[in-house]
Amino acid sequence: MPESTVGGDLLEGFLADRTPRLRLYEPVETAAVLGAAGKPERDLKLAALEADGVPVRRRRGGGGAVVLTPGQVVLALVTEVASAFGNREYARAINAWVVEALAPLGVSGLEQRGISDLALHGRKVLGTSIYRSRLVLFYQASLLVSNDISVFGRYLEHPHQEPDYRQGRGHDAFCTTLRAEGYGLDPQRVIDALAPIAERRLRELR
Repeated sequence: MPESTVGGDLLEGFLADRTPRLRLYEPVETAAVLGAAGKPERDLKLAALEADGVPVRRRRGGGGAVVLTPGQVVLALVTEVASAFGNREYARAINAWVVEALAPLGVSGLEQRGISDLALHGRKVLGTSIYRSRLVLFYQASLLVSNDISVFGRYLEHPHQEPDYRQGRGHDAFCTTLRAEGYGLDPQRVIDALAPIAERRLRELR
């Protein structure tokens, strides 16, 4: 059922020439994205997706199903690292780049929660996914900046696994955006702040 693989070209490009790659962008359309082990009939509200003409895609890496929409910022990177282990540590190190980029824009109080989320006031604003092949690290994350989170509940079932801090909350109560938390930011401003930090830190990631 999934129509394409999100970020697959980034990984394939790296495997062809071993040059680290980074991509930062705001999605131009709404799409549901399944993790590598995701099951459409379990994780997605397929009738709503079909009725609205929303495509279903798949990504390399773990994690639950997500909905990508305009108003989010997606960070994807692939590089070679020194250890075949430490996925949680790598994710948290890269998440720290986001915290660093947002601080000069006035965003404070971001916390690492769950395995590799970022949260504000106990609500998720960034989720991640990692794919590993020995020393190859492929990281993808979506930051909720100014998007409409009501579509999450429309298109996603409640996840069959959840971080402890979610505490059974539905999508609308669990997730928030930077805009909803009082930060008047748009995706391009976030991208402009994050890009130079991510490009520099990617060269240092080991």
